[in-house]
Amino acid sequence: MAGKGKLVTQTVKLGIKYGPQIWVASQALREPAKEAANKAISSERARRQAMDHARSLADGSILKVYKGDAAHWVVFSGDEPIAVHPTTDMLLTTLVERADLTKRIRPQDKVKATERAKDAAAAALRRGKPNQIN
Repeated sequence: MAGKGKLVTQTVKLGIKYGPQIWVASQALREPAKEAANKAISSERARRQAMDHARSLADGSILKVYKGDAAHWVVFSGDEPIAVHPTTDMLLTTLVERADLTKRIRPQDKVKATERAKDAAAAALRRGKPNQIN
């Protein structure tokens, strides 16, 4: 393998040349990355709490709605909104007034990976519209 030495030399040269820029960029992007990860984790935690709450109800279901760029999960018993996870100061009727109630998820439903990917893509697009409720 005669090319190993050349590859190592080229890598070291690029590391010396671009290493400081990469370090500065990683420091600048650390906080936004942490914030995005924490937002995703808290949304997943709220979804699990809402799903557990819906399992305890007769004909329970959940629906993902947005307040600004934050996702909230509304718990339904039949067609009546009962609670929201995480809690918010908005009224439940205001949160669900323009929502598509046919997209509710029941605890016994299996959500496919493609559906979760579509939901994640829609959430990413929604981040660009911070004052939109639904």
